[in-house]
Amino acid sequence: MKEPIITMVTPTFNRGEMLPSLFHSLCAQTCMDFCWLCVDDGSTDNTKNVIENFIQSCRQTNQSFAIDYLYKPNGGKHTALNLAIKTVKTELFFIVDSDDVLTPDAVETVLRDWDRVRDQDLCGIGYLRGYDSSKVIGDRYTADGLVDTFINERYNRGINGDKAEVWVTKCLQEAGGFPEYPGERFISESVLWIKMARKRKMLFRNKIIYITEYLSGGLSDSGRALRFRCPHLMAYGSLETMSKEFSWKIRLKETLLYIVYCKFGHLSVSRILNCAHRLMVVVCLVPGWVLYHYWKKKYNI
Repeated sequence: MKEPIITMVTPTFNRGEMLPSLFHSLCAQTCMDFCWLCVDDGSTDNTKNVIENFIQSCRQTNQSFAIDYLYKPNGGKHTALNLAIKTVKTELFFIVDSDDVLTPDAVETVLRDWDRVRDQDLCGIGYLRGYDSSKVIGDRYTADGLVDTFINERYNRGINGDKAEVWVTKCLQEAGGFPEYPGERFISESVLWIKMARKRKMLFRNKIIYITEYLSGGLSDSGRALRFRCPHLMAYGSLETMSKEFSWKIRLKETLLYIVYCKFGHLSVSRILNCAHRLMVVVCLVPGWVLYHYWKKKYNI
């Protein structure tokens, strides 16, 4: 059998009861030219048994997509994605969270679009997420079929809301994956998308292929306090967003956040200033210090 073109990558932690909905949406795809990789980030529930049952079900019903399961100690979603980035061999890499589902034509749509742009040296394709198949989460892209960088479209033009991005696997591997820091279990995924955007553009499509239900206890529900508890990784992310590719409004905001995260990470002033954007940090140091104390009191951290 020829290798599929796309791998669905699902990092999961204690979401065994949610996985069947995603599995059924994969079984309902109009195109089966994909495989599914589940990376278990140290679950203590029945996740392993649930996925083993999926594998057995595929064998019994002759489903044409393969399922692979990897287990690792708990370290956060970004560490599970790092393992997947090292593992995946297919041309395309699609992150699908364990509590979400795909529309029936998702794979067919991706592969049809990829056939049109494969020779343009892009790093990926951005699609829309929806609360359902017709209600978009956040903003639509500036134009359907736009080719531009992730930085310009999502940051500088202010296109908000969770989106469904399909990435070129070799571009993820060239970017080197996500940074890791002991004890910290969260970093914004856009850190890696920004790295790729500095080298390549991507295609943006105003089509919903991914349905999301925001559940209590998920990463989206954890908010700002979670970020303050991962200060070194978040400071790294802010530094990535302070460079000249970004608008001054974004650079100013991220400089303030960089100072706040560094303070939560108990870094000295000399360490805070030891960065590529020293002048901006000097200008924002006092307001950043005030903001840190305000949030520290508000979130009792």
